[in-house]
Amino acid sequence: MSADTDDDLGDVVSNWSPRDHPLSNPQYHVLQGRYCRLELLNSKTNDNVIQQLYDVFKPIEKLHFKYTKFGPFKNIDEFKEYVRVKEQPISNTVLYTIFANAIAVGFISYVCITPNQGTIEIGTVSFSQQLVRTRQATESIFLLMQHAFDILGYRRVEWSCNTLNAKSRAAAIRLGFQYEGTWLKADISKGHSRDNAWFSIIDDEWPYIKQELERWLNPNNFDTNGEQLTKLNGKQVNPRHSKIIEIK
Repeated sequence: MSADTDDDLGDVVSNWSPRDHPLSNPQYHVLQGRYCRLELLNSKTNDNVIQQLYDVFKPIEKLHFKYTKFGPFKNIDEFKEYVRVKEQPISNTVLYTIFANAIAVGFISYVCITPNQGTIEIGTVSFSQQLVRTRQATESIFLLMQHAFDILGYRRVEWSCNTLNAKSRAAAIRLGFQYEGTWLKADISKGHSRDNAWFSIIDDEWPYIKQELERWLNPNNFDTNGEQLTKLNGKQVNPRHSKIIEIK
């Protein structure tokens, strides 16, 4: 029998150090894109912004919050309390308001932030009717992906959703996230058993996906009415898409 070697333990990670937390530097509190801007959302956020976020989801709250663990919110105070709770360290969440044309049209977050391991998840994806299926929506997620990989130096960005949420699953695949499996009975959400589907992009794959996202987001990819000329092919450009992963 051959002796055990380091080859049996996976790739060596040299000179590793914990990554910065998204809140570690005030410069990280605003992420500026070409079409939208993300700003830290917390209890210090301007009341007008909080009101805009609350109001923008009222027409679609039953449908939008159907598969989420949060919402709908009965009143503005309940939404403010949600924001306050999410900014507590135990929540391990960093919320951002999504601004398009200087108007708050949605919110999104980092969750499950693990600096020691270099893993982070994009969650709480909440797009209003004004944001759905727009360049701003795609760019808001791109900004978080880019910040996690290129600025903070994380190794892995995750995406999870209720398996019943077909739109969220499709969005993950379109963006280049690769399906990794489903956790059965992972949660009890709003009185119902919930299975969670998990997706990821790792740092080796990011350059390919980043290039494709930048290509799609280029103004030249849209006509005068703002309609896309070509589709985003995040799934196809991810090198993992063509591989069969076996666990032995």
